[in-house]
Amino acid sequence: MESSFLKGFGHPATNPLGETYFSQAALRWGNYFGKVALAPVSENLVELHKKHLPHASEWNALRDEFSRFFKKESEAVWELRVQLCTDLEKMPVEDAHTEWDEKESPYVAVATVTAKAQEIYSDARRVFVDEKMAFNPWHALAAHRPLGNIMRARFQAYAMSSKFRHEREGREMIEPKSIDELPA
Repeated sequence: MESSFLKGFGHPATNPLGETYFSQAALRWGNYFGKVALAPVSENLVELHKKHLPHASEWNALRDEFSRFFKKESEAVWELRVQLCTDLEKMPVEDAHTEWDEKESPYVAVATVTAKAQEIYSDARRVFVDEKMAFNPWHALAAHRPLGNIMRARFQAYAMSSKFRHEREGREMIEPKSIDELPA
């Protein structure tokens, strides 16, 4: 049975480590702009594509699955791909719900992302990430800033939400520069 928690995300109870993720809105790509995708490429991730998530009805199903995976596997590898805008009429920046045709501009691999085996959910790390960090698409180089009206709206909403949460909880907001700054 699928939990109402996972149903709320509109995604079947499959293992998210094996899925490909796409940005809905455009980002700058230096002097260009495009959309990005993150796709699993290591065999241990590819084999998880559309695989049932064990114990999907449990509240911590995702945490438990990710922890199990990284206790068993030495690494996981994804490709970061970009789809550049080649036609403003067919690939509008201000209309985030318009899907850009991959025949017009196919995704191109530009980087690999490798995650080594690690303890991903220690209590100290959970508190640090959940309570001290802020997630915002503008935490990027100027050459990779978000574009379009949806992203401009998100800029304000993310900033206000983070400020409210950190002030309310009396916690300092920390933006680490390296994974080494996170607690074990």
